[in-house]
Amino acid sequence: MKRLLVIVLALGLAGPASAARLELHYAPEENLERIDVALINGARASIDMAAYVLTDVALIEALGRAAGRGVKIRIFLEPKQEREGNYAAEQRERLLATPGVTTRRSARGPWMHLKTYLVDGATLRMGAANFSASGLKQQDNDLLISDDAGLVKRFQGHFESMWRRPARATERRPERAGD
Repeated sequence: MKRLLVIVLALGLAGPASAARLELHYAPEENLERIDVALINGARASIDMAAYVLTDVALIEALGRAAGRGVKIRIFLEPKQEREGNYAAEQRERLLATPGVTTRRSARGPWMHLKTYLVDGATLRMGAANFSASGLKQQDNDLLISDDAGLVKRFQGHFESMWRRPARATERRPERAGD
């Protein structure tokens, strides 16, 4: 038995017991919008998102579908990103009024510039790409996906600290206890 274990380890057939997934993607070579939509479409329980900009219509629609499936969604937005008076802004505001979607905008700094979200407490998406059509498809941007427990825990802690900041008076409050 020991000999078999030594052979398996020597051949590299028994990789690390908890190897974390780490994927790196680049726009414009890749369409990052498709990657984000697929991640959101796979959500079953929760999405915690920190978004400097949220104007990509396909992403907004995917979040809306997730909320329709019962996925609990919390979105922390940069306060300066208010209504722009265009179709994407209208879609975003419709999403933010959807049951199961709770939003916060900090009443005061620091300036929130993240483009990160966590799906089901397990899959972390981060990178430079804003959640906009140009950021996801046209600009030189990166997107990193990981299920590394340490990275997930760090984002969860940071997101919760942002979520506890004093909020703007216009934020949408949770509908149920525990939201």
